[in-house]
Amino acid sequence: MAHSTEDQFNVQWDVLQASDNALLDPLNDNSHEPAVLDSHNYLAESFHEDIDISDKVSGFSNDASQHESMTSSTSSLQSEIQVVVTAPRKETEGQGSFISYLVESHNKKSRRRFQDFVWLHNVLYTHFPACFVPPLPDKHRLEYVKGDRFSSDFIEKRRISLERFVQRIARHPILGKADFFIMFLQSPDFNDASARALREGQETVIDTIGDSLLNAFSKIRKPDQKFIDMKEHNHLMQDNLDMLQKTLARTLKRSEDLCHDYEDFTKSVRGLADIEPSYKSDLTSFAQGLERYTQNLKGIHAHDDEWLIEVQDYMAYYHAVTDVLKLRDQKQLDFEELSDYLQATTQDREKIDSGVASYITAKLNEIRGADPDRIKREKSVKLEERTRELKEAIDQTLQISTAFSDQVKKEDTLFNKNKAIEMHDVLKSYTEAKVNFYQDC
Repeated sequence: MAHSTEDQFNVQWDVLQASDNALLDPLNDNSHEPAVLDSHNYLAESFHEDIDISDKVSGFSNDASQHESMTSSTSSLQSEIQVVVTAPRKETEGQGSFISYLVESHNKKSRRRFQDFVWLHNVLYTHFPACFVPPLPDKHRLEYVKGDRFSSDFIEKRRISLERFVQRIARHPILGKADFFIMFLQSPDFNDASARALREGQETVIDTIGDSLLNAFSKIRKPDQKFIDMKEHNHLMQDNLDMLQKTLARTLKRSEDLCHDYEDFTKSVRGLADIEPSYKSDLTSFAQGLERYTQNLKGIHAHDDEWLIEVQDYMAYYHAVTDVLKLRDQKQLDFEELSDYLQATTQDREKIDSGVASYITAKLNEIRGADPDRIKREKSVKLEERTRELKEAIDQTLQISTAFSDQVKKEDTLFNKNKAIEMHDVLKSYTEAKVNFYQDC
């Protein structure tokens, strides 16, 4: 079964020549060639003055501790990252309506709709396949079916998730400096028809379908323990987050029902106070206490809802990480399968000058009147050319696989450090809300 190297293997990612401590940029702005960013200035220098990237995650070497002291991160990430999404507004375009959001970055303000965020995600995913690109919030198709996509509750949940999405990009040392992200934040012509048409050309999907089908039943022969541990950790986190999401969903449903019950109870007590004048003062005080408790219960319910959104966003983030790990495995499989192909070609080349089969073939060609020596030379030349091409392809895929793996390791370290800080902040806020709830009660 003869296949050319280009037909059988599709190399997706430019090879990156980098030092061990450098974080790799898959696309250079000027020449579309690989670039290397020195690790000492990832977060110290900003691509543009309007993006403020915190230096609290700088210097993330592979051997760094995943659980550094939170004393260096006491201030909230929300106050450090100067990219916020606010002021959702309903707008009309033609026969349809949509919600636009105000994206603010320092003194830059621009309105973007959800499809613009989708473009940003897709173009970053396409051009930076080795990076852990933050996921978008779920489209919540059921909300569209029910006609609730313009409800204040749905819009606020989406706003929170979109803000988290752009803030995670801004904190990333590569994605936060990408021209696509800068254009998304600042371009005044972003929503023009011509600009939108141009972006449609930029938003391409990585052509990995062929590789996926080719490697669907393949297994890596020499797996890296680092990535095995990474996959196991991701699966464990996804299982735990899924369990937490289900628990929070049940808790929210019960607290919502409880709020309704307390509201009905409060109305009943007030009604009882009206028909029992002798106990009106006591019953009114009791009703006021119930009313305050109900309001506090609604407040803690809102915090539970925000915590659920955070959990759902992290579940999507872990799914994105899993996709990158699968793509990394695919790069390694490319190298291993090319190596097998080279070995088979080398064996075919060796069989030309030796073996019973070669002798019989030569005799048959001689009987037919063909020149066996000429046929042998032509076949040898073809196999030598194929061997040369395969060796070049193997060198390239090895460099790609190695660079991709190195980048993924650095991405994992950055992801875990950011996760620790984000979780610290959100759990601190959640705990304070719980404490305030019981103090007020």
